[in-house]
Amino acid sequence: MKTRRTITLAIAFILLFSLLLAGCSGEKYAEISDFYEDIAAPLPPTDEEPISPLSDEPSEGEDLLSDTPFTVTPPIEEGSDPPLEEEIEETLAPKEEPILSEYDTYLAACASTNVNVRSGAGRNYPLLFTLQKGSSLPYLGKVGGWLKVTTEWGVGYISSDYAYLAETSAAIEKVIRAGLAKLGTPYKWGATRILTGSGNVSPYFTGKSFDCSSFVQYCYYVGCGIKLGNYTGSQADYTVGKKITSYAALRRGDFYFSGTDKISHVVIYLGGGYLLQTYSANGGPVSVTTDERWRGKFISGRRPDLAVIEQFR
Repeated sequence: MKTRRTITLAIAFILLFSLLLAGCSGEKYAEISDFYEDIAAPLPPTDEEPISPLSDEPSEGEDLLSDTPFTVTPPIEEGSDPPLEEEIEETLAPKEEPILSEYDTYLAACASTNVNVRSGAGRNYPLLFTLQKGSSLPYLGKVGGWLKVTTEWGVGYISSDYAYLAETSAAIEKVIRAGLAKLGTPYKWGATRILTGSGNVSPYFTGKSFDCSSFVQYCYYVGCGIKLGNYTGSQADYTVGKKITSYAALRRGDFYFSGTDKISHVVIYLGGGYLLQTYSANGGPVSVTTDERWRGKFISGRRPDLAVIEQFR
């Protein structure tokens, strides 16, 4: 009887121990289960916008080039002090392009008529401004049927149907702008020159009329201070600069002389078969024209030395 009681107590003890062991194991597994539920649970709500992996790609038709500068901080070697801001800026500063002088030449897109300059290579892009006939902008390249140019507001585009390319310089463009500012001024043979025979500014000059030689003299003097002779003969014979003997060798800004047997007319060549001039037919006026009438009567041309002021005789 005593033995049966002992066995019963032993069984009861074993059962109790088993129950206690099962309870502890359940708590442990419950803790692990809760951990996995925390991993799988969604993140708490946030006001931040999700980041799209395509957010930095340009939209269709958007120019891939950007004039917006960016900076990158150079890596810092382990154990060294961080560089000063001035040093970072100096390290990352882009290499400056050489500054062109007024006499250095570059390729330009020149307007053969008043032409729109747009922000992109297509007529659906916004209009930036209109480039005046005869004017030019530095040429960067070609995109389809559009010429890529530099403007005061960044990159622009001109339809190649209304522009042509020519080599020029800042000084030459000043000469041409001086002439374009006088578009429409009437022709008058023997008009008062801006310079006297001795090369001084005439007190009687008004700028209200020009003949061909007084107009060329005016453009070069007002544009870049070059003093040319008062008449076609003296302008053709002066010895400073380069004499052009072939029409095909003319460049933008050269002036050339034409006539049947002798020199009777002078014009400023704009390149692309265009001229800036005034002439007697119909009273002028100062205008940008094609060279069809004068090309066949070409006698000679001049490319003045823009670094020499006094070139008159």
